[in-house]
Amino acid sequence: MMHTRTTKLKLTTFLIYLIFTAVPSLLISFVLTEQEMKDYEEEYIDKAHWSANLQAKNIDNFIGETIGRLEMLATLIKVQHYNLNNVEEILKETHKTDDRFSGFYWTNAKGDILISSTSPYTLVNIGDRAFFNEAITKKKTSVSNALISRVTGNSIFSLASPVITNDHLLGVLLTNVSLDELEKSIETLITNERITITDQQGETIVQAGSVDPDHSLITYDLKLEHIPWTVTAGVSFEDQQLRQKTFLYYLFSIFVITNILLLLIYNARLKWKGKLEREQFEYQKMEMIGNLAASTAHEIRNPLTGISGLVKLLSEEYHDKKAQYYFDVIQNEIIRINAIVSELLFLGRPTAYTLNTYNMNEILKEIEPILQSEANYMNIDLSISYSKDDVTISCVKDHVKQVILNLSKNSLHAMPDGGLLSISIENHSACCFIIVKDTGIGIPKDELSKIFNPFFTKKKDGSGIGLTVCKRIIDSYHGNISIQSTPGIGTQVEIQIPTFKDDAPKVKEDSCAS
Repeated sequence: MMHTRTTKLKLTTFLIYLIFTAVPSLLISFVLTEQEMKDYEEEYIDKAHWSANLQAKNIDNFIGETIGRLEMLATLIKVQHYNLNNVEEILKETHKTDDRFSGFYWTNAKGDILISSTSPYTLVNIGDRAFFNEAITKKKTSVSNALISRVTGNSIFSLASPVITNDHLLGVLLTNVSLDELEKSIETLITNERITITDQQGETIVQAGSVDPDHSLITYDLKLEHIPWTVTAGVSFEDQQLRQKTFLYYLFSIFVITNILLLLIYNARLKWKGKLEREQFEYQKMEMIGNLAASTAHEIRNPLTGISGLVKLLSEEYHDKKAQYYFDVIQNEIIRINAIVSELLFLGRPTAYTLNTYNMNEILKEIEPILQSEANYMNIDLSISYSKDDVTISCVKDHVKQVILNLSKNSLHAMPDGGLLSISIENHSACCFIIVKDTGIGIPKDELSKIFNPFFTKKKDGSGIGLTVCKRIIDSYHGNISIQSTPGIGTQVEIQIPTFKDDAPKVKEDSCAS
């Protein structure tokens, strides 16, 4: 049975661990990977766009230069006044100087080839070619799609430029451009992409470059300016491999982060749990100390009463001055023991008492003569500041007096060489603030945390329960007491007690806690 319970606990712990680490890591990694892949894809699209734009300009320049050369020749032929011998010589010389041209041809208006820069050549008629008829109809240079030359049998595209004089068509100057030359021009600018040229029908004219067939292809299309062709740039995109690497990177990073966060949360939970346990322990310790103190106080008070009575009888019987001195010392010590016993009683379980409403200003005024007398005796200046408004609290008057007197005595003892003791009352909304401040020797930082512990004292004749009693009284009124001190500068004790108002809703217990 015990083994089964342990196994279930381990399984539950493991499931919680997965919920807080593995599941968030997977989800966040997936989202971040998708976003990263979109960014990568945008980057590759920009690269394809740049490549397509570069190739489009290159091809347009290639076609533009070719059209320019052809129209220049057409103008030259026109100047030669249609001298066929000169025309043939011009065509052959031009053919030799530029490798892009696979041949120049002179045709009549019907499309019969009359002169060729290549010899021997086959006499053919190209009157059925669309680009030829377009050049005649529009009276300007036209460019064909990719085709197979009827003269050479090679893959080419052709240009036709009409020669017209006084609206009379003298003939048409043709040239064939090898697609291999166009491909060479494209390849000079290729790095790691694939360039494809397609015509109006979507047929591939030229394809140059290569990409990894296992990778995805990001493409971008651009229309050419001089001819109705489309250039497409394709960039290799490592979709799967890059996705896996990115996902694993994020998964590992986020898994580490979630584990660190989980450890921090676990550590914070342990600290919180430890704090609760310490508070519970302190509460139980105080309960035990209180019970012990109360029972001890009761046991002490009984013989003290008897001793006090006997000393009084003896003092009435013996009138010797020396004996009377001893009786006075004994009686004073009994009074001191009785005061300590009274404080011990307050550490016990709270006794039944009735709360009444009092003006805090009036309570302080009642003990002002005692405070002034103590201050004058110890050569210390006293400053008391009352609230301008009435500050009503619900309390036992003697308890509050005891707190202020205890704190004032501590402050007076902390100024052996004189100083200033300040006591002020302030009214802040739902709280009454009582501030006791001195310019004494101060309390070291390492002792501040122990200051409210029972029996902790630095005084030679101190009991160590005065501040403990003060805290217990203030806590019973749902208030708060805090101490700030700097060695060599002084100490300030701040007390907050909820105020009482007849027309106001009941103050919450922790309204003054801070």
